Amino acid sequence: MNKKVVSILACVTMMSAGIVAQSNKKGKDIGKSYETERNGSASPVTGAFKNGNYKLPKSVGNPPLGMAWEVVGTHSDEFNYSGKGTEFKKNWKDTYFNAWTGPGLTYWNSKNTDVKDGNLIVMASRKQGTDKVNCGVITSKKQIKYPIYSEVRAKVANHVLSSNFWFLSPDDKREIDVLEIYGSDRDDHKWFAARPSTNYHVFVREEEGNAIIEDLNKQHHHTLPNEEPWRNDWHRFGAYWKDPFTVDFYYDGKIVHELRKSGINDPEGLGMDRDSFMIIDLEDHDWRSNAGNKATDRELSDASRDYLVDYVRTYRPVAAKDDEGLLKNGSFNDPSLTSWFWTKGATVSANIEDNDSEIYALKLAQGASVIQKIAVEPGKSYELSWKTGGKKGAGATVEVFNYPIGKKVVSNGEWTYSKLKFHTGKKEMIYVIVKGVSNDVLVDSFELIKK
Repeated sequence: MNKKVVSILACVTMMSAGIVAQSNKKGKDIGKSYETERNGSASPVTGAFKNGNYKLPKSVGNPPLGMAWEVVGTHSDEFNYSGKGTEFKKNWKDTYFNAWTGPGLTYWNSKNTDVKDGNLIVMASRKQGTDKVNCGVITSKKQIKYPIYSEVRAKVANHVLSSNFWFLSPDDKREIDVLEIYGSDRDDHKWFAARPSTNYHVFVREEEGNAIIEDLNKQHHHTLPNEEPWRNDWHRFGAYWKDPFTVDFYYDGKIVHELRKSGINDPEGLGMDRDSFMIIDLEDHDWRSNAGNKATDRELSDASRDYLVDYVRTYRPVAAKDDEGLLKNGSFNDPSLTSWFWTKGATVSANIEDNDSEIYALKLAQGASVIQKIAVEPGKSYELSWKTGGKKGAGATVEVFNYPIGKKVVSNGEWTYSKLKFHTGKKEMIYVIVKGVSNDVLVDSFELIKK
């Protein structure tokens, strides 16, 4: 082995000093230990790497796995900004989509929503001089319909009011409720606080005046273990609206109800067939307030009871694409890290804002690594390309082993595109190694092609 190869290997901190003695020009011994010791003791090359099977944390939202998806930007928001300025106004109105001020004692008020500390805050307050309640609401500027998967990560309000995430057609005739819950901590409200519902509504209305003639609906409640109140923690509430007669409701990533044609009472036989607005809000419902379940001034003045939304993410299914080039899962669209070997500190980011409007990106803590073994043709030229992102100062090294070639890229706060070119010589196998060297760096869109 020549001095140049030894020098570059010394810079690969994840490899032990004994690596030089164990390697040859084709890396066969390295490949052997890599394959046989990855699940047990540390290998000279990989350390304690694991092979795929990464599980997304429960708090990391994602569309149903096993399908290809693209982000719908008009109905997605990470709320990582302050106030309802330009960023907010791109996609949202802080009012209902028409002049209606809300059901029961509700009075939707634009002053009762804000964006702060990474969350949409939906608040309630007393409408001065009345028994009505000012409630926050946001409505998507654009309508949307199937096929989509849409999800919020939220901490529901500690109120007798209803915390909601729902879709409604502009003609007020079709409604899908992904979340509806009365989260109050009052002793006589424990049943409701433990049972959010998913609902559909088919409204038969008067042609003039829009009054409801008939509300055809079905409600399903969902509980946590031990009937714990949902307000105590953050949860994910989503729905895959596949077609007019197929809606799968997901809570914390698991299906809690499947709505099908046989379960939809619709005189027109059209189902949930039309474009709809997305709505996130608080509401008073008259059947509750008429029964005496009214928000008190003390409750309404307590900001700790607010409805908080960490994000809303919406995706549309697309035709699956095969990986281009030789490197597999280079865009990490399979978040289980299939085709990669990885160490502790290697995770998958699902924050679509950080990920440049893509669903997933690889996120590496300092010192964390991933590696992929790839067969190549001897005597050929190849090009490896990728992009690096993350906060300013986040960095990663990308190396092709066992070649004296590598590149360190430090993010300037924007995504940076990089390339490495090399000639295989007599080699038939390479290892692409990616290592985080500072902060939580994001890497994505790896591609290896023969030139």
